[in-house]
Amino acid sequence: MGSRVVPLRLDDETLRLIDELVNLGVYNSRSEALRDLIRIGVKRVGRVKVIIEAVNKLFELEEDEGDIPIKLEGSLKQLLAERERF
Repeated sequence: MGSRVVPLRLDDETLRLIDELVNLGVYNSRSEALRDLIRIGVKRVGRVKVIIEAVNKLFELEEDEGDIPIKLEGSLKQLLAERERF
């Protein structure tokens, strides 16, 4: 597994927070902090992607069946309300 240099711009507040983590000894350098925080973010996005794919599959089933495939009291109403936002 190789690595590459990727230039990026950060706002002052984000950079201050990164520097604080380094100054507190949580990370040894900005690069180490950014690598770790990016890994954490990528994992989280990966989980969100799985959830979105599952919800889309439920919507496909609903369209195919003409009815909602899973009935969850309360949660169903919330899901449908959220769906209307998209």
